[in-house]
Amino acid sequence: MSEPQARAPYGVLVLHGLTSSLASVTPIADRIAQHGIPCAVPWLRGHGTRPEDLIGVTWRDWHADASAALDTLLVQCDYAAVVGLSMGALVALHLALERPERLRAVVAVAPALRQAHPLAPLVPFVAPFRRFLTVPARGYSEATRAQLAQGYSRLPTSAFLSLVAYARWLEPRLAAVRTPTLIVQSRVDRVIRPDSATRIHARLGCVDKQLCWFERSGHEMLVDCEADAVLDVVEAFVLAYCPTERGPVERAAPRREALAREA
Repeated sequence: MSEPQARAPYGVLVLHGLTSSLASVTPIADRIAQHGIPCAVPWLRGHGTRPEDLIGVTWRDWHADASAALDTLLVQCDYAAVVGLSMGALVALHLALERPERLRAVVAVAPALRQAHPLAPLVPFVAPFRRFLTVPARGYSEATRAQLAQGYSRLPTSAFLSLVAYARWLEPRLAAVRTPTLIVQSRVDRVIRPDSATRIHARLGCVDKQLCWFERSGHEMLVDCEADAVLDVVEAFVLAYCPTERGPVERAAPRREALAREA
């Protein structure tokens, strides 16, 4: 009989955003995997196929898929961190709210708390007449980079409204999050209002909560013009909470010029 495979001390779950692709988040999984840490990068419901498959999908489905992926990861690992982009950042914070016992850290990259498009408040009024919305190419700092996008170019109106409802549901509950959290946000994000990051940071109940600003990136921060620096910051935070054989967590020193800690 073969011996049972040893459990890893730590794994990382990486979650993509609404209409996004795995390519938008795999760079951080690749970085972390180089340290021998298992990573899971699941598709969330309605993604990876065609926009029509998002019809009828709600935030509860995205949360359920992420929770199931976390269950699978924790079969292999004692503890985990969760890194999420945009909608995936909301799901990451939700997991920290519900399942803190085995979560060491959360990273919320450009969390989708408030929509930046000036017409976003009108979507509920047009929803009865418009089944799909066009996804503007606003996620990148340069038009040439936007051409590399692999996500959907259309979005069911119902899925967009579900994301908005998710943000409203989650925000008042953030005070119950106790897992150490890093928020990474661009000041020039044209998809999500940058003050989303400050609102989340202010509401979080954890002692260790850090907010890191970037100046030039678009919404797709893990693959845009400052990607190397963004990946450095996220990688350092995730590794800082990796359990060691000695028992306590060994905190790596984050890059001081990149992290801005707020009380």
